[in-house]
Parts: sequence; structure tokens; C-alpha cells
Amino acid sequence: MSVTANKYIAIRYFRDIMTDGSLAAIYELMAPDFVFTLPTHPEPYRGPDGFKELVTMLHGCFPDFYITPQDMVAFDDMVVTRWKGGGTFLGGPIHTVAGDIPANGRAFQIDGMSWHKIGKDGRILEVIGHEDTISMFQQLGIAPSPRNTTTPEQNAAVAKRYIDEFVNKGDFSKISEILADDVQFKMMQAPALVGPAAVRGAVEQMRQAFTNLNLEVVRELSNENKVALRWRWTGTHAGEFNGVPASGNQVDEYGIDMFEFWNGKIRAINVVANQFGLTNQMRATPAAK
Repeated sequence: MSVTANKYIAIRYFRDIMTDGSLAAIYELMAPDFVFTLPTHPEPYRGPDGFKELVTMLHGCFPDFYITPQDMVAFDDMVVTRWKGGGTFLGGPIHTVAGDIPANGRAFQIDGMSWHKIGKDGRILEVIGHEDTISMFQQLGIAPSPRNTTTPEQNAAVAKRYIDEFVNKGDFSKISEILADDVQFKMMQAPALVGPAAVRGAVEQMRQAFTNLNLEVVRELSNENKVALRWRWTGTHAGEFNGVPASGNQVDEYGIDMFEFWNGKIRAINVVANQFGLTNQMRATPAAK
């Protein structure tokens, strides 16, 4: 088997078996002496029949269970994949050494890696998996998490302070109260910014590009350690922004911020705005307004 063919088999493992839950694909892709090993499981899953039990359990607990490859490296008969996986705990109970944990409607997303060994006939001989199990259990509420030290209402108040004090007023005097030291700021297709100083720089750039900048929160939702705010962005385009020179045009657009909290401070800010609509407004000629 070529390296390309082996990568495709690994992709089918994640797509057809782990995400779609196809039992037929298990028997098609896995060798009779297949072995699956995960450090958090005391015994390996052996053969297609044994692995079927794991896949059936996962999809029984998490009806929307998925694993999506993010990166791959392959050589000879080996393929190593970095992936993201997750699901929503809506089905049957999880069986643990501490007893059965009933479904609670919580969702999780974790990172992991899997090491595939593929035979000459194209069937999978071995998979060794590693995953962020503790994060999974914390997100599902099975294990305690230091992120849950404040209430959703308290987190929502801090998120709105970020909008009001930083974005609308340009007041960063309480930045250490609001942002964690390792805060990440992520905005569509742009590299993540890390640290309070980097976040402040991004906000100041927006304020320099738009006079009278104002973000009005029009909808909010908070749960556990996350807060989502939909906002209306208004202002005057007075400086270069995203490669568009100052136009003097008024802008009126919408977007959503999702905040993640840790110990009462913002640890991550994910921003999605209607950049297409915003760009069109900045570029519009007076006659086209």
C-alpha cells in the first residue's frame, strides 16, 4: 500500500467508523487480529467485534459523536493523525469505575492523536489512541474543573465589561481584572493573538479605524464557562482597516463574540463578523449609499 492509500484508509477510519458509526466499515477496514489501545482503558479492544462495542457505546452516549482529522504524517505502513473530537451527552450513561454517569446534555470537544498501523492488504492492524480525557470529563461535568469558579451571570457581566470598557470607551485601566494572562483573541482566518497586550492592540486598532465606534449588545447567552454576545457595530470609517483606506463612510454591521472563562477571567475571545458586509460599506461611494 502507498502512503497516500494508507492516509485514505485512516481518513475512512475517522469518517466512516468513528463519526458515522458504520459497523459495516469496521468489518471492511479492520483485520481479524486488530488491536485498539487507549491509555485510559485497562484492556485493549481486540478484533472487529471488540471494537464494535466501543463505537456502539460512544454513539449511544453521544448521538452526534465525531472525530475530524486536523493533520497527518505517514511513512511506510504507519499513519499518525492529529484530530479534534466531541459530542453532546444526550444518550445512554457513561460507564466508569465510579459508576454509571447519566446523560446531562453537556457537550465536549477535545484534541487527540491516533497512530495507525496498516497491513499490506489495506486493513488496519493496530490503532493506538491518546486523548485529552480529563478535559472531556471536566466539560461533561464528570470531573471538577477550575473553570467553573463563577456563575454564568457573573461571566456575562465580565464579557459586557470587555465590550463597554475596552471597545466602546477605550478604557484599559482594569484590563488585569478582565483578561487572563494567557488570553487568546481569534478572528476569522487571522493568527490567534495571545496575551492582554495583544488583545489591547487589536481593540485599539479598531478604535483608530472607526471614530464613534460603538458595539451594542443585542443578544446574549451564557452557560457554564462560556458567554456568547451578538452585537451591532456602528461608527465612522476614519482610518485604514483590513486593507481598506479611510472612506468617511458610516458603517452599521453585526457580529458575534464567544468568550471562554477561567477563574472568572476571559481566557479566549472568538470573533465572527460580517466582514463582507463591512467591507462593502467601507468601499461604498456616496452615490451608492
